[in-house]
Amino acid sequence: MNIKPSWDTTPDMFEESQKHKCSSKGTSIDASEQIIEALENKTAPLFNNNPLKNAMAQCYGGCPPEIRRSIIENATQFGESDNNALYGLVVFDLFDENLQPTGAVFTNPAIEGFKDIIFGNDGLFFNRSKLNELPLIVTDDIHLAFKTTYPVYAPYLGGQIKAYQLKTLLKAHSDLCVIAPVHQKDDIQRRYTDLDVKMGFISEPCNDAMPQDELDGMIQAAITQANGIVWGKLIPLERTVTTVVTLYPVQALPPLLKQATEAIAEYVQAPIAMTAQCVIGAISHIAQTHVNAPHPFNAQGEPCSLFLLTEGQSGSRKSTSKGLADKAITEHEREAYDDYRNAFQQWKTMQAGLPKADREAFLTENSPPNDPSTMFSDGTLEAVAGLFIDNVLKNASISSDEAGQFFGGHTMKGDTRNQALGSYAKLFDDGSIQRTRSKSNLNGSGRAYDVRLTFNLQGQHEVLSDALKDDVLREQGFLPRFILTVPENLAGTRLQDAEFKQKSANLDHRLIAYWGRCKQLLDPCPMPLMDGQQANQRRVIALSHDAVQIDQDFYNECEREQAKGRKYQHIQPFASRASQLARRLATVFAFFQCEQEITAQTMKGACDIISHSLGEWLRYADIEPVKESDAELLLKWLVKQGINKVLKTSISANAYPKHLRSKNIRDDALEHLIQCGYICLEKMVSKEYVVIRPNIPKQG
Repeated sequence: MNIKPSWDTTPDMFEESQKHKCSSKGTSIDASEQIIEALENKTAPLFNNNPLKNAMAQCYGGCPPEIRRSIIENATQFGESDNNALYGLVVFDLFDENLQPTGAVFTNPAIEGFKDIIFGNDGLFFNRSKLNELPLIVTDDIHLAFKTTYPVYAPYLGGQIKAYQLKTLLKAHSDLCVIAPVHQKDDIQRRYTDLDVKMGFISEPCNDAMPQDELDGMIQAAITQANGIVWGKLIPLERTVTTVVTLYPVQALPPLLKQATEAIAEYVQAPIAMTAQCVIGAISHIAQTHVNAPHPFNAQGEPCSLFLLTEGQSGSRKSTSKGLADKAITEHEREAYDDYRNAFQQWKTMQAGLPKADREAFLTENSPPNDPSTMFSDGTLEAVAGLFIDNVLKNASISSDEAGQFFGGHTMKGDTRNQALGSYAKLFDDGSIQRTRSKSNLNGSGRAYDVRLTFNLQGQHEVLSDALKDDVLREQGFLPRFILTVPENLAGTRLQDAEFKQKSANLDHRLIAYWGRCKQLLDPCPMPLMDGQQANQRRVIALSHDAVQIDQDFYNECEREQAKGRKYQHIQPFASRASQLARRLATVFAFFQCEQEITAQTMKGACDIISHSLGEWLRYADIEPVKESDAELLLKWLVKQGINKVLKTSISANAYPKHLRSKNIRDDALEHLIQCGYICLEKMVSKEYVVIRPNIPKQG
């Protein structure tokens, strides 16, 4: 007993320290051997009529379960200390083609060092501890069945394992793998084409001279390849939109702007996010006149102008908030307009009494003064472009608390929309605009360079909704240039008392300081020219060394999050603009604080605000289409079939909805599902199958 054959290289399960006791219950090795011998003796007569089966029974110690159970439950008659000595012993069967047991696998996990063993005649056993993740092998090759250390199911009478036999065996052992030489691959795949069974193929047939470890190595490689599909991370198909309101990062604003933002919110009883947008819009209007933002590939920089968009319901105090934020600009423009009116009246008076010939000469030499207004609430692109091209304006803002006037205006409708969007994009990117008229109206044609435009739009949800879910406005890059906030509605919480009524915004030191800085910057003292800078040329506020690193980190973060399954996957046009917007916003902040360069703190604050804007685009309810994608529809149909492998051509014949049967639509949807980890394609003989990932979360 227990003498291994010469070809068996597996380690002995019982080291010297284990020879006397095999269990904490006092099971002796001699007693265990008696049980094994009893199993063998009881088994051998069962197959006397079939020499090959008898040989296998002698080899594997096969024993019907009722015999095995009787022997183990009466362990004392074979030398055990008591009938419970083998309590906890786990026994698994090996089966023949009729699903009758032909062997027994013993294991006791409660005993340290006790391995999974198949006991049999002449002490043949197999160490299965390394195979606990691998399936039972099914093979036609009797040489392979005798030589391998893997648990094996083989046709002991010779011949082939029929499909119906394998199907029956799968019911008892679902985790198995058919192993065959590679030259039999087509035949094996054809034979079991309708069965969901793993198949592995070794490079050459087994023979008597082949070392056992070499054979087992080939089998292990074949099984690994058969397991083959290593499912990666599952990427959601559905776009998840959160409706949770995120707090505006007011602490990211420079101190003076933060105080002004909080003061306006306090007096107006408006959301912080709304008043912050108003303040940023005001200082963007001022800064764009004097400075440029740094650009990674242009030493002259780029415009620091900002496009801002704020949603607010009717009665959310948009107009009042904007009025306080723009107060210094409004007063400055009013004074300039008064001067303009006086100058215009004087110009008219000077020509009034002149003869016609002298009047024409006067008009040639003395152009009328230009209206100094730079902030427009209902200005169309046509009007603003004309002022730029005629050199009346170099800087302007379209600043309105009724965004519907902009999105619903003539310019943004019909045939003129695409042209207008292109013009706005050019103004934003490099501060240029072009207008081409017909030959009969050439006076209206022209170009303007180094002009600036700030957008500060606010509107109700009902007005903005259609614009914000417009594919053209999103995908062509117009909306991605905007910094968005959708603040909470404070209606119902804006209570007042006598103390509140006594407060005056005009006397608040926070707003007085803010307005004072704005007035100072509206007409700043001349700055020394930088190297290479020309007079009247905007200076570039460069990034400090630390700010460069923050800008790079922010860019990389936004880029990574655009990957499939990541946060910004579905708002890629917006995330791609984030780093540029952060540099522009940081430039505006630095100018307002009279910094000579953009500090790390200023850059970090700008990045935080742009991150908040990206979050707002993500959560905006109507930016995501509610229509299910073709990939989602196809996945639902595949899962509904109730099997894990579907013939690819059956999709074209049976898939529903029917438009999925189109080859192009089908293939695009399949490719999407493959990339997201829901399926893979598997080719068997001349057919291609769609393999569905196990345990897919319920769809819809």
